Amino acid sequence: METTLDRINESERVRVSSVELRGHMKQRIILMGITEGADILVERIAPLGDPMKVRVRGHPFSLRRAEASQIRVRRMKDAP
Repeated sequence: METTLDRINESERVRVSSVELRGHMKQRIILMGITEGADILVERIAPLGDPMKVRVRGHPFSLRRAEASQIRVRRMKDAP
């Protein structure tokens, strides 16, 4: 079942289905290694919910919820 990254809980692993951002923001996300098929671990979510710390290809990054809401993912148990 597909959802968006901003709806994932701490310690969950997901696989990227698609990135719906455009322009400069999409380029930034791609440079971080967040591309279709990449695995993401949500390590921590700030107390007020923004930002969230994720690990992609072994590297930690912070994402704003607005960015995360544009990244479509599948939970690992649902991923092909």
